[in-house]
Amino acid sequence: MPSKESRYEVIIGIEVHVQLNTLSKMFCRCEVDVDARPNTKVCPICLGLPGALPQTNDTAVKLGIKAALALGCKVNLESRWARKHYFSPDLPKGYQITQYDYPLATGGSLDLPGMKRSVRIRRLHLEEDAGKLIHSSRETLVDFNRCGVPLAEIVSEPDIASALQADAYLKELRLILRTLGVSDAEMERGHFRCEPNISVRPRGQEEMGVRSEIKNLNSFKAVREGVERAVEDQIAWLEQGKEIVQTTYLWDEKARELRPMRVKETAADYRYFPEPDLPPLILEQSEIDEIKESLPELPAAKRKRLFKEGLSKQDIQVLSQEPEWEDYFLNLLEKGATVKEASTWLLNEARGIMAERREGLEEFKVPVEEMVNLIMLLRSGELTRPAAKGLLEAMAEKGRGAKELMTRMDLGAVSDSGFLEKVARKIIDANPEPVQRYRNGKTGVIGFLVGQCMKELRGKADPNAVREALSTLIAKED
Repeated sequence: MPSKESRYEVIIGIEVHVQLNTLSKMFCRCEVDVDARPNTKVCPICLGLPGALPQTNDTAVKLGIKAALALGCKVNLESRWARKHYFSPDLPKGYQITQYDYPLATGGSLDLPGMKRSVRIRRLHLEEDAGKLIHSSRETLVDFNRCGVPLAEIVSEPDIASALQADAYLKELRLILRTLGVSDAEMERGHFRCEPNISVRPRGQEEMGVRSEIKNLNSFKAVREGVERAVEDQIAWLEQGKEIVQTTYLWDEKARELRPMRVKETAADYRYFPEPDLPPLILEQSEIDEIKESLPELPAAKRKRLFKEGLSKQDIQVLSQEPEWEDYFLNLLEKGATVKEASTWLLNEARGIMAERREGLEEFKVPVEEMVNLIMLLRSGELTRPAAKGLLEAMAEKGRGAKELMTRMDLGAVSDSGFLEKVARKIIDANPEPVQRYRNGKTGVIGFLVGQCMKELRGKADPNAVREALSTLIAKED
């Protein structure tokens, strides 16, 4: 008998609100600085005072176009502003200026990495943010600094079928936006807020299920857990024969529960109508084409290229998580490292050192230039691999350059053949039994002898040169 979960189909669409990287707000020239002293970055326009007229921020429009093009959307040559009415203490005008019937862009898609699944993008439109409520045990205060900050809202089609797919979609979307420089998309600061809409229906049923919306999730963990809980709840209600009411929820991370916020909210509740104080947003195709030509290499294309150049899928996955790692990696390539060298020393060795030190890349004391210097010392034979590992650890701890520390720690490679032969002779004399086994045909024993030499040399010689010195000496004595 099929499991309870397998008898149902999960359908998810996601709305994402992205704070755009502009210096000023969407419809006024107030500085975007939500961390400033409360209510110091405001003016009559963003406070909605009588007689104040908004003016569209061109930079925000260009960033919205850039995001839309990267997602494969059609950018509309004409879009229009609308008023979305609702009451909130942090919305001084009593409405939000947004786009409704005529959005900036429509009809794109985003491929989920490693899942052979594509999520369609329904629309991308521009709008302004509301303010911020500050709660205490005695009172609730309002900070309007965030009021009017430019946002792009990206709405997917209901093509997502699990919490895992939702997680992959949001991570890839965030990576694209950060790669473009459209937004820093810092979730903990509310610059990338997610609102999944979840419904469940019996498999084979064509009619959509009643949806549950979860508002303002600002971590991937919250999205995964919130979606999983909404699915569990809806399946349980369907199994019990209960009616599901369209509800908007808040996610309580501590209790891992969905808390009802409001019910049966529809577009009609917002009383949209055209914004009378702003003209239509008219674009020239040449403007759109110019922005399209300026787009950087996008994450999916970059992953394909690096894979062809020899980077493993596992390493590509690491780079796909955070643009900072990808930037560091690509800078290594630009300054002369090969894909294999960059992968070995950044994604394996340096990553392991950071894990041991419980550091992130932003705390790593080895700049790209010094990592390249280490790689070049190794490539030229001035440094052996074991010595290079020790040197990298010292660089991460002390924050000094590769050549300086190599000299100070006396880690330079030993290449003098006479000295190598002297050390090989010492190891042969100290290990007669392994040497005899080697002479008897157990050639694998040479690895032990090489290891003893490398220990004596403190890892400062080329293992192949040591192996050759040992083999030559043993052969002479046969």
